Amino acid sequence: MRRLLLALAAVGLIAFTCVVNPTPAAACSCLGISTRRAAEQAEAVFLGTVTKSEESRVGGERATQLRFDVSRVYKGTVYADQVITTPADSAGCGLTPEVGSTWVIFASGVIQGEGKSAKLRLTTTLCDGNLSGSSPPRVLGRATEPLPGPSDRTERAETTDARLTRGLVIGGVGVLGLGALIGIGLAYLWRPKKT
Repeated sequence: MRRLLLALAAVGLIAFTCVVNPTPAAACSCLGISTRRAAEQAEAVFLGTVTKSEESRVGGERATQLRFDVSRVYKGTVYADQVITTPADSAGCGLTPEVGSTWVIFASGVIQGEGKSAKLRLTTTLCDGNLSGSSPPRVLGRATEPLPGPSDRTERAETTDARLTRGLVIGGVGVLGLGALIGIGLAYLWRPKKT
């Protein structure tokens, strides 16, 4: 009987402690990752300073677009003005750097959107091993220069091309339809008359 009372008292004390002093639940949990492994898993690795951070909708979901002024590239295709997408909510482990801060970013290409609006974008999260600070680890190896210009110029060009193509197709179909109507009308007017 005494053991039962002690067990009940222990359970009651634990329940009381949980109710009185609840610990906040972590929305994002990541396993630790070494810099070497982060570099191996990433498609692009670079050192850059955050110049802009803005929320947007990407593929129907909230995301944060981070723009970096890239100084060194360690892996992949990276532009001097590189845009990276990260989840906007804490549950998605989104990266939330301050504008002006310098980071070593480990990013991967992810297709966002559906159908013809699908785009390949570089994305990163807190779980990808990103490092704050301007001195990258030696394990990253020798750095190269980023490609000139902004990374989203290709996306803007593709969007412009898609709009232009759609306009030309609509215009071409309209001209063909009008030509067919004119041909039918002329054939009707110039048909041989029966005697």
